[in-house]
Formats: sequence, C-alpha cells, structure tokens
Amino acid sequence: MATIKKQFVLEGLCCGNCAAKIQNDIRLLDGIKHAEVNADTAILSVEFDTDAETLIKEITRIAVSHDEDIAVKEA
Repeated sequence: MATIKKQFVLEGLCCGNCAAKIQNDIRLLDGIKHAEVNADTAILSVEFDTDAETLIKEITRIAVSHDEDIAVKEA
C-alpha cells in the first residue's frame, strides 16, 4: 500500500502537554510512518500506509482519551 499523507484539526486541544501525549500515542499505531502535532495550530500531520477509516477512529480514540473535549476533523 502507498503512503498517504493527511492533516487533521484537533479542535479543543488544550495545551502542548496533551499535544505531545497524543503525538506519542499515535506514533505507536501500526501503519504510522510519521505523526506530528503542532500545539500552536492544533494540526495533526500523519503519514501512514494503513486503512484510513480505521486510522481516523484510532486517532479520535487517542485524542479523546487525553481530553474528552477534543474533536478530530479532517483539514
């Protein structure tokens, strides 16, 4: 499978600490090649080679586990 690049807005991201935790957890997911959360813009940039629908569900699960007020939207 080819590598796919996507960006997501983490609406409601509260701080750099949560951004770092979310980033680290996403990097542990199978199929993730690169993941970076910009705490200032609340943008998550990911490169992956797995099913996009499954990935979005996992990203949302991780984000909400750190802050229940976060909503994940495609940029």
